[in-house]
Amino acid sequence: MKKLLCFIGLFPALFASKSHAGIPGGTIPFIFDSHLYLQVRLNDTIPVTVIYDTGADFLYLDEDYLKLNNLQNAFGKKGIARMGGAGNNEPQSVDIFIEPVKIHCGELDYQNKITPVIKLRDILGKHTDGLLGNTHLLNMPLEINFSESYIKQLKEPLSADSLDRYHKLEARFKDNRIDVKANLQIDSANTVEGWFRMDLGSGSIISLSNETTSALNLAGVRKAYFETQAGGIGGGSEEFELRAEKFGMVDTLENLVIDCSLNKKGALSSGRPYVGIIGNEIWSLYDIILDPVHSSVWVKRNDNEGSYSRSSVTHMAVIDRTDICEGWIINGLYKGGIAEQAGIEIGDIIIAINDRPVKEITWEEQRKGLGLNGKTEYTIKKRNGEIVTYVLYIRNQII
Repeated sequence: MKKLLCFIGLFPALFASKSHAGIPGGTIPFIFDSHLYLQVRLNDTIPVTVIYDTGADFLYLDEDYLKLNNLQNAFGKKGIARMGGAGNNEPQSVDIFIEPVKIHCGELDYQNKITPVIKLRDILGKHTDGLLGNTHLLNMPLEINFSESYIKQLKEPLSADSLDRYHKLEARFKDNRIDVKANLQIDSANTVEGWFRMDLGSGSIISLSNETTSALNLAGVRKAYFETQAGGIGGGSEEFELRAEKFGMVDTLENLVIDCSLNKKGALSSGRPYVGIIGNEIWSLYDIILDPVHSSVWVKRNDNEGSYSRSSVTHMAVIDRTDICEGWIINGLYKGGIAEQAGIEIGDIIIAINDRPVKEITWEEQRKGLGLNGKTEYTIKKRNGEIVTYVLYIRNQII
């Protein structure tokens, strides 16, 4: 257990540093880093850092988190289930704990009936031990306050005071998921209107499904093609990015970078009851109240300026896996980008940037952004074990 305590000791301090005198009691604080990181306790004694995912149902635990902390058998008997997700592969076989797991979150306790074990850190990195879905958190009205970084379950009925300055979206709650009506204008020839899925498990901006993408006339639109080896639960992902003129939900956002899925399988393929998903680069612009009883979504614009008009400056996506290896694994590349042109490949491991070992770069520094610009040296370990230094000249966004 010594290893477990050392590994998770960072998180109580981080969460404690988020507390403010103005935050109401009974809240669940979170750290926002493209996702909402919450601290929960399982079976009274095991601290776990999870993300809240409105695209999921209950509790899921990461496979590597369990292995690294010798918890493979900590939650009782196991079975096997088939599970799909946002990736481009067929549903995968995963282990599940079939005995109930007690979840303590904020001031509330829940009982999780079955708990799948998934490869979550392959997608989100070493700070993610699991995820928590709607079954537990959204069983009553829920306030998600990005201004003060907390979640709070609210008592019914919602008072007029609690909804002051909020705007009600046209929404539907079905099968433990939330959809809202919105419209997206890519250019004068391409407009998408309809139901978009609310996905707090997505760190993206807007992602259109393959079916929606295929129906558009995008032949003359500038695109940046992107491929990942772990694009979601269920495997890798293929997509392209482009700039859209406007997105309208409660107000109008302009000059957005959006994703257009090329996946043939998974949550962004075809035959879905939504045209795309809205990720946290959009939702973090608002403070939100979700009311499942009345199928209502209320939003209030906050002071976050957002980064929805920015794209990658390094032309690659990396995952911090210093829990299992020497550095950050390159999970995705933009076709023709500066990283690919230099010879960097998916699966390479960044072990240093400008001669600084990435193991020394804290999560806080990563969240604030490293501010890389101009000539930047990446020391990389290749799949064959060779150490190579690549020089990238970071100046422009990919799209």
